[in-house]
Amino acid sequence: MKSVILRITLLAIAATVLAVSTEAAEKRDTVRAEDYYIEGVRLYCAGEYPSAESHLTKCLSLDPENDAAMYYLAMICLSRNETDTAMDFLDRASVLSPGNIWYRLTMARLYTGIGETDLAVSIYRSLIEDYPAKSDYYYELVDLLAGTGRLDEALETIDKIEQLRGINELTCNARYQILISQNRLDEAEETALRMDKEFPSARTALLLGDLYKSRYNDSTAMYYYKRALDLEPDFMPAYFGLAETYRMERNFYNFFKNINIFLASPEMNPELKASYLNEVVFPSGMVQIFKPQVDTMMLNILQAHPEDSTILSLAGSYYIALDSIDRGMELLRRNVNLHPDIKSAHSALMSQLYWMQDWDNLISAAEEAIGKFEDDLSLREILAVAYWQDGDAGSAARIYEDILRVIPKDHPMLINCYASLGDLYHELGNRKRSYSYYEKGLRIDDNYSPILNNYAYYLSEERRNLKKAVEMSRKTILNDPENSTYLDTYGWLLYLTGDYEEAKKYLKQAMVYGGKENAEILDHYAEALFALKEYNLAFLYWGNADKIAPEMGLSKKIAERRKEAGRD
Repeated sequence: MKSVILRITLLAIAATVLAVSTEAAEKRDTVRAEDYYIEGVRLYCAGEYPSAESHLTKCLSLDPENDAAMYYLAMICLSRNETDTAMDFLDRASVLSPGNIWYRLTMARLYTGIGETDLAVSIYRSLIEDYPAKSDYYYELVDLLAGTGRLDEALETIDKIEQLRGINELTCNARYQILISQNRLDEAEETALRMDKEFPSARTALLLGDLYKSRYNDSTAMYYYKRALDLEPDFMPAYFGLAETYRMERNFYNFFKNINIFLASPEMNPELKASYLNEVVFPSGMVQIFKPQVDTMMLNILQAHPEDSTILSLAGSYYIALDSIDRGMELLRRNVNLHPDIKSAHSALMSQLYWMQDWDNLISAAEEAIGKFEDDLSLREILAVAYWQDGDAGSAARIYEDILRVIPKDHPMLINCYASLGDLYHELGNRKRSYSYYEKGLRIDDNYSPILNNYAYYLSEERRNLKKAVEMSRKTILNDPENSTYLDTYGWLLYLTGDYEEAKKYLKQAMVYGGKENAEILDHYAEALFALKEYNLAFLYWGNADKIAPEMGLSKKIAERRKEAGRD
């Protein structure tokens, strides 16, 4: 049986016909393929794919040449991403009904979707050859060729469309976009000017405005942006174009005037607005110079999109950065309340709480986020860090242990869990367990600097396994030769092993790379200097360290060292 596809409207026939379903048919001696087919299509349209598949398969068993049943089975296979099976059904349907354009067109679109561009192009070209007067196939072919970088072929296809149907706005716009992507700007300009003459529209004027702005012809760009607004006064992209042109000219009065019209429009994409502020406005220093005007920009965006998650996150972070912390946190919490199922809303709130070192509220926020996204291990780690920073190392360790019970063995976060547990158990006084976790981490990556440094330093505190500690520490400075913490650990280990000259060298480098404000590094450097009998410098650095961190109690040690050096 050869047939065309039955449309959904054909299924909305009288109840008496639908009643002749398989349920009734199975009571008769003979079951008709048409009964299975009609019921199968009805079930497909109702979204009941498994039942539809069963009925359509039975239809094919009775009528192996029912091409329409094959089509619907192909659609069901596509719903399960079974593209090979779907293509097989479509191919068989096309063979049975070569005059059915829809089968071939669906195959072309399917090939496009799975990246088989050559096969899709071949089908489109065969359709064009068979039906040269049908321009829809040309347009789809142009999109496919342009989207896969075959731009010259796309232009040739546009030429054929224009030969067939004449020049129109659609073909001109497609030609313009291709020429722009090929950087053939003069030809693109010529095409856009032709469009503006023959098919004037705000969108075409915008294209010309953007083109001239990109070529630094600001006066002509402004002319076309204003022309776009003359043609369509509420055409918001033209206000944006004008604003950007004024910004480049440093005409900030007119910049703010036009950009605020754009930002206040609820129709314009809020993510585009957020990107514009993050990538253009904030880095430019406008906030420092034009804070009231930027405040107005933010208010306009909030009024246009009062419940948009991206905008609420942006505005919350903006106000916090300007010390309007209560206002900012109010917006971030509102974002979470409005969008509890959007992870980025929780992340924005937690990020600010971490920055503010508000550990109690970060713990609450992390627990709330975990309640929504319980499988997200990174959220559990945030909770562990919050407990850790709040002074509750035991709770932090328990959370990391919970993570280890569920984390995949190849998860990139695993080594950091081992590193953190090593640090936590050392802090809790369980050095054996601490070193056990460090060893587990190093079995994953024996060059992981955070573990190597802390493991080496803790061994230095115990004054044992110093040879192993030196070797571990040496790897860290090879990995990161400008890290003051790693340089200090290595230098201190060299001191402990009696290599005072090398110790002095690396401890001095630690100070060069930021250690001058670290009392512990100054203390270590002073010890190396003292061992080399450079007493004046040693006491100078000890004095600096004592001023920075008097709680270290260095004054007692300084007095003892003075006696040793005969400086009392």
